[in-house]
Amino acid sequence: MYEMKRTVTYSQVGSTLSMDMAGIVHFLQDCTLAHSESIGKGISHVKEHRKAWFLSSWQIEVERFPGYQENVTVRTWPYEFKSMYGYRNFDILDENANPIVRANSIWIFMDIERMLPIRPTEEDMRGYELYKAIEMKYAPRKIKQLDPEYRIAYCSDTDSVLPKIKVRRSFIDSNNHVNNGRYVMEGLDLIEQDDIRKLRVDYRKAAMLGDIIYPSIYKNEYVTQIVLNDADDNPYVLLEVEKE
Repeated sequence: MYEMKRTVTYSQVGSTLSMDMAGIVHFLQDCTLAHSESIGKGISHVKEHRKAWFLSSWQIEVERFPGYQENVTVRTWPYEFKSMYGYRNFDILDENANPIVRANSIWIFMDIERMLPIRPTEEDMRGYELYKAIEMKYAPRKIKQLDPEYRIAYCSDTDSVLPKIKVRRSFIDSNNHVNNGRYVMEGLDLIEQDDIRKLRVDYRKAAMLGDIIYPSIYKNEYVTQIVLNDADDNPYVLLEVEKE
């Protein structure tokens, strides 16, 4: 199990002096990369071997959001490898070691040169020690998009309620794709976030510098979905939140 200690800074909180869901995603993402770096499988290793784990989905459940200047521990551990998939849990603990966030993630191992999924070898998995999976009700990897009748807002080239999102340089990570956390920031900014406690994210394809993202919002009595599409209505990412 890998853990990192963090103090929540002013730039990581909003007007309520608490982190939001996008901030949680960044914490978890940073912990993942720090774990890989600690076993020699970080960014330089990926650049040399041209193979990497690509995030496919998040499932995050929040008991409460960390506040300004709060000291927390972010932990992560893999619990299963199956074919081309890797499964990784997370939690965030408060200063008294009480869990306040728990999460699951699913990853796909990719040949970066061909951009095709491949099975990891024993060497690719070496160093990722498996631990017991966290207790939670696990959701499917894919989000089933709600039917068109539930669409309440949308964006298109001819008729828009929501603004288009142009991929700018600040969105791009070291893989020259939009950073996984950025989709969450942009998507959740389109809805009220005060009572979000459960988030799922389904990554379908990568947006690049200069791409235009067309958001739509769907809502029924159980969930709200934010779908971030390309110009042909093919999703880059789907987000789904439950409100309590």
